[in-house]
Amino acid sequence: MSHFIRVCLIFVSLPSFAHAEDTLLKLLDGTSNTPAVSGLQISTIRRGEVFENFAFGIAQTSAQGHVPLRLEHKIRVASVSKIAVAIAVLILVEEQHFSLDEDVSILLGWKIRNPSFPHIPITVRSLLSHTSSVRDGTRYFIAAGKGEIRDFFYPGTELWEEGIHWATDPKEEPGRYFSYSNLNFGLLAEIIERMSNQRFDLFLVNRIFEPLDLEADFNPCNLSRSQLATTYRKKNAAGSWNVDGPWQPQVDGEKISCFYGMSEGTEGARFLENYQLGSNPTLFSPQGGLRASASDLSSILRLLANGGALNGRKILDKSSVETLLSPAWRLNAAGDNGRTSGEIKPGGSRDGLMTCYGLSIHCIDMRAWGFANGPATLLGHLGRAYGVFSFALYDPDSRDGIAMVVTGVADDPFRAPGHSPLTRLEETVLHWWINRRTAGGENVGNS
Repeated sequence: MSHFIRVCLIFVSLPSFAHAEDTLLKLLDGTSNTPAVSGLQISTIRRGEVFENFAFGIAQTSAQGHVPLRLEHKIRVASVSKIAVAIAVLILVEEQHFSLDEDVSILLGWKIRNPSFPHIPITVRSLLSHTSSVRDGTRYFIAAGKGEIRDFFYPGTELWEEGIHWATDPKEEPGRYFSYSNLNFGLLAEIIERMSNQRFDLFLVNRIFEPLDLEADFNPCNLSRSQLATTYRKKNAAGSWNVDGPWQPQVDGEKISCFYGMSEGTEGARFLENYQLGSNPTLFSPQGGLRASASDLSSILRLLANGGALNGRKILDKSSVETLLSPAWRLNAAGDNGRTSGEIKPGGSRDGLMTCYGLSIHCIDMRAWGFANGPATLLGHLGRAYGVFSFALYDPDSRDGIAMVVTGVADDPFRAPGHSPLTRLEETVLHWWINRRTAGGENVGNS
């Protein structure tokens, strides 16, 4: 345990705090039937208000030693980022720049149609709900200066790849069939830029993060190095895990990539000075590149739980929040109107992961997942990338919620699946939270 550090804890009472600390520290050691983790942030809310925050482990490691992970460290939170993008879209809908059911060709300024369904428009709603028929293919991002997002969809371009970014099965028509695709969010980011006349990352800061007093950003170079936590895995370049080996930096290590294809420094700054709005906002990883802390994510949960306003600042109308959270797609009784395994191929432990989805909001039936206690339904999003496991989830009835960010894992987390489509690591934290809710108590201090 000597290489892990406990810092910055808020707790409800000393007896229950000791048990909570013990349970979470076991995750660092890998003694909870889960892989060891390099770092862990947890933030919980109760009745829509801040309740507890925990941070354990390392933020950065080098020959000079370890920097402990703090509550305020920012981590690349993976697909939980999509909630922020959806909020940004709903802001523009409220301002009447467009409607959710508008043909996105009008908003993008170039025609986008699935060649297999040429008469069916791709809508904003279908992008947000992953029913657009857009597919990721071999990649869903373009490095700086290497093309524009439209190149994914136009024959004859390098990124067309024989139409791999479109569904071709007759049953997968736009608006009806769910298949999780990150490229949807590159298109949404382009719409945000064109309709707001602001660069994607700046619009999110100006309209969401700053009003909520969050130092979160899709451009890590707008944050100081000391604010960023590195993500890790004990997996080498050849793809082999070594649980006894060193932590291998994945993202935000010694070198910081401001955006795809550019590291920190003057070259990246010059590129952004000449960046043409709407050309390639995949640069900022709108599908997963948000740098935020677990407490930042719990603030976003609080915003939703409190009807679109937080700390006296209204970001969305209550009706927009309801639209965001309401199911836009559900798996039908036949199970043939969507792919439920998310980004992983069907036929494994992740089948059943996604059976209900709002506008970038995952609606989870906890009983179907084998959670006998706790909330029946959770709303929010899950994330997994570059060693990170994350989620931001809340109960719409009690307005209790939890945000978690794990900075890295020491072994393949899918090797021993749990009782749900989640990994055992994710299940362990959710069971911990459910038990904490049952224990009750009141927030009494800091340590």
